[in-house]
Amino acid sequence: MRKAWVASAAAGLVMAAAPAGRQGGEQPLTVSAVRFYSPAAATTTIEGVCELRLAAVASGPVQVARYQVEVAVRDSTGLELQRQSWSREVAVGVARAPGATAVETFSFPAAAGRYLVVVRVVPETGPALERAVGVSAFAGRPALSDVLLGDSVWVSSDTGAVGAGEVRRGSVVMRTAPVPGLSPTRTSLSYYAEVYPWQGATLDGELSVAVLRSGGVSVVRTAPRAVRLSQAGGVTEGSLDLAGLPPGRYNLQLRLRLGDSTVTGQAPFVMAAAAAPAEAETAATASPADPFDGASEARLDSLYAPMVYLLEASEQRVYGQLSVDGKRRFLREAWARRDPDHGAGAGGVNQAMTRFYGAVDYVNRAFREGGAGQIPGWRTDRGRVFLRNGRWDDILRRPMASPAPYEAWKYTRGRQRWYVFLDRSGMGVYQLIATNDRREVGMQDWGRMLGSAEDSTDVMRFLGLTSQGEQ
Repeated sequence: MRKAWVASAAAGLVMAAAPAGRQGGEQPLTVSAVRFYSPAAATTTIEGVCELRLAAVASGPVQVARYQVEVAVRDSTGLELQRQSWSREVAVGVARAPGATAVETFSFPAAAGRYLVVVRVVPETGPALERAVGVSAFAGRPALSDVLLGDSVWVSSDTGAVGAGEVRRGSVVMRTAPVPGLSPTRTSLSYYAEVYPWQGATLDGELSVAVLRSGGVSVVRTAPRAVRLSQAGGVTEGSLDLAGLPPGRYNLQLRLRLGDSTVTGQAPFVMAAAAAPAEAETAATASPADPFDGASEARLDSLYAPMVYLLEASEQRVYGQLSVDGKRRFLREAWARRDPDHGAGAGGVNQAMTRFYGAVDYVNRAFREGGAGQIPGWRTDRGRVFLRNGRWDDILRRPMASPAPYEAWKYTRGRQRWYVFLDRSGMGVYQLIATNDRREVGMQDWGRMLGSAEDSTDVMRFLGLTSQGEQ
């Protein structure tokens, strides 16, 4: 059994999380396991993540790559305790695209002890793939969970099952991978960890985040920010924009100081080189160069709907009067006018259209509202702002704030804009309450709506405002 924590009595208590089981590199199948603790039940929840390079299951003259994923959990004696399995299928054109991968997640509770997680992928054609990772459930209450990294995180009131490649902790959902990968065009890294205060721990402290390269040298470090925990514990989560970080392998380190004690945890990620081909996030997010070819009228209407944030009023008046073929032609021509390469891009792909529908896919997952997701993300306030402006340059997220969670988004490139969203119902429905964007409508006295002078000051400081009315 490995040690979960290392203690030093010199200058207070210094604790560092032992690394959870992780694999990375260019293997066709990689697996990782991230651990969270339940103080009430004294058990560990193990979140497993596996990534499959789809070319490995797309051999032979097939039109669809079909495969089965099998996950087995064994104890230290080799006894199989649990087994899960499910089937997938992917169009072979998607599976054979350069760098195409699929990420799967699974979860199981565990008592203290050592376990072996075995993941086996069995394709319809070709040899099976198998990888295993060892993981120890916490022997006792730790100070900090393992660190979970991903390329996006959001708050969802929907308590249903998460999608492929997603991990849920309470209302927080993160899209992840065994070793998450960033690129020069996808530069945001999200992190999540849980804190379990020990007896007598100070509950007010500071959190700082660092990016470490080989040898533990810090290349990025955030200024410490104040945190406050309850005796039951708390969550540390957020995002970093790592635009400009050189290609290579790194670790993201969280450092939490509570009184004279310090807790640290870290997890690996990769920044790809600029010349590297963009990897498919999952088979579900891939789309053909012409998504309108052969599409039904209902599908055409769903592709048109979020374009209301881009189209001129005169264009919007035309669409509803057209036949199916007319709608298909309308959409092709509308995107052709917005094609920065005028059809000369790589593979004839309209980059503006690809980016837009990629953003629609993201907001529909990240910002869906209404319990089981009756309101698609593109129709929400946060989704609208995202589709009009792109991803924020900086974000202040307070999902645990009382009396109501809130977020503030800041855009610092080009025209500087900011937006404040408040979840007044506490059900994950975020309403835009303040902005300096003249296309949007804010509310009077929005600072008081946040619920406390501390929260209002928090947002003002983040936005760089000296008064509520400042634009």
